[in-house]
Amino acid sequence: MALKRSTQHEIRALEERLANPGPTADRYELSTIFAPEFREFGSGGRVFDSETVLEAIGRGGVAELHLEGFRVERIATNVILATYIARTAAGPGWRPPSLRSSLWCRRESRWQIVFHQGTRLPGDGANA
Repeated sequence: MALKRSTQHEIRALEERLANPGPTADRYELSTIFAPEFREFGSGGRVFDSETVLEAIGRGGVAELHLEGFRVERIATNVILATYIARTAAGPGWRPPSLRSSLWCRRESRWQIVFHQGTRLPGDGANA
């Protein structure tokens, strides 16, 4: 089943919204992007829930990221896998480049992120 270009753009826009929330990010608006059961496996080995991620955003602890090589694949009718490389552009929380993957589910006519994982690129030698 082919993936519509509009769906590809929508998922990328949501990933970019989470990756670069900006200083005036609306916590409620961002919270609606997360599924209730959301989990993240960070590149440093820690596990986060949506509340922890939203707190980090609120503290300004998220670096501006560029998403490179962005790809989306349909896993099931209402499930999308997004993969990309994240590179830090500027800001607090600097990190070396990492491979990223996210699972998105369509529920109640909107996409929500269910799972996210970051994996440091080999040989970067930095702790994340």
